[in-house]
Amino acid sequence: MAEMMQIEAMDYRVSDLPYSDFCVDPSTPGKEVWHRVQEDTELSGVILQREDQLVGMISRRRFLERMSRPYSLEIYLKRPIEAILEVENVPVLEVSGDARIDEVAAAALNRPIELVYEPVVVISSDQPPRLVDLHVLLLAQSQMLAATNAIVQQKTAETQSSLDRLTEEQNKVREYTRLLEIKQMENKQRNDLLQVQQNELSLKSKEIEELNERFVRIGQLLSLEGKKAFQATFAGVNSICGTTDQIINIGEALEKELEAVDSATKIIEDVSKQVRHLAVQAAVVANQSGGQLAGFSYITSEIGKLVSQTFEASSQVNRVATRFRTKIQENGEAAHSTAETARSLIQKIQRAEVALAELEQVVGTALTPTSSPEQIQTLMREGDASTTRLQTVEDPTTQVQSEAASGG
Repeated sequence: MAEMMQIEAMDYRVSDLPYSDFCVDPSTPGKEVWHRVQEDTELSGVILQREDQLVGMISRRRFLERMSRPYSLEIYLKRPIEAILEVENVPVLEVSGDARIDEVAAAALNRPIELVYEPVVVISSDQPPRLVDLHVLLLAQSQMLAATNAIVQQKTAETQSSLDRLTEEQNKVREYTRLLEIKQMENKQRNDLLQVQQNELSLKSKEIEELNERFVRIGQLLSLEGKKAFQATFAGVNSICGTTDQIINIGEALEKELEAVDSATKIIEDVSKQVRHLAVQAAVVANQSGGQLAGFSYITSEIGKLVSQTFEASSQVNRVATRFRTKIQENGEAAHSTAETARSLIQKIQRAEVALAELEQVVGTALTPTSSPEQIQTLMREGDASTTRLQTVEDPTTQVQSEAASGG
């Protein structure tokens, strides 16, 4: 018998199992079969076949049992093997070579108890009949069951591993679901916040639109009033310049008149000196003449008094002229400073007109509810710059007012 093979797959057929194919004609002497059975200890039995037709089968066990009986050797060794087949008359289990091992094992075990251990005859279309022992069939089935069990255990382990992975994935899915719910809640909160911010933005847009309208109205009013103020300021500055020129001219004329007063005062002083000198001489003559010129002495005394009074009046006139000259000089300096300030004011007003024109341009660029914060800040900076340039007009105006007050 061929070496027992290991069955590892579940779909092996009975033709794949170890077998014995000792096949003889029914007329073969029993002696030949006896010698073959004695020589081949693994021989399962003998198949009797006449012209490709299966006649029967005698298992090794039944053949040895029959031959071990008294006088069997003398009876059957010289007779054809067919004689033993007629005595035993054992039904043969024929199976196809393509039959499954588990099916053949089940059919073999379903035979009567006295036939359970008989070999199975395997019939194949391209091969002679074969004998397969029951223990080979059962061993193959057990190996298949073991292989099946190993596969089941492997599949069970794989299934358990898959279940573990599935459980882990389910845990991940639950965790992802929880995180997704948290994210959805956060997104909902963000959406609510965005909705609130959008509502606030809508209100801010309306406020910006209202402020824009007010800004335009204020800008237009400022432009109109600014132009009027600039015209009035120009007129006032021109009037200040004219008045300043008149003050300067009057100061120059008064300076000339003071020069004439100085000249007259000097003449009076000279006359007073001469009269004093004459009065002194007259007093000397009167003192020399004694009582004859008593009346003349009185006249001389009166002339001396007159001279003193004239000198005093001349001194007072000089002091008044000096103070008047100082005031005229201060007035002239103030007038010159006022003129310089007025010219500076004119320059400032011209720059303010440019700033006002820029402010009108900024006002003309009206804001809209869709204006970006950068556009709003840019327009605010331009408006602040224009306002700053407009404020510079106040400085020279204040200076003119303070100088006018100090001059008064």
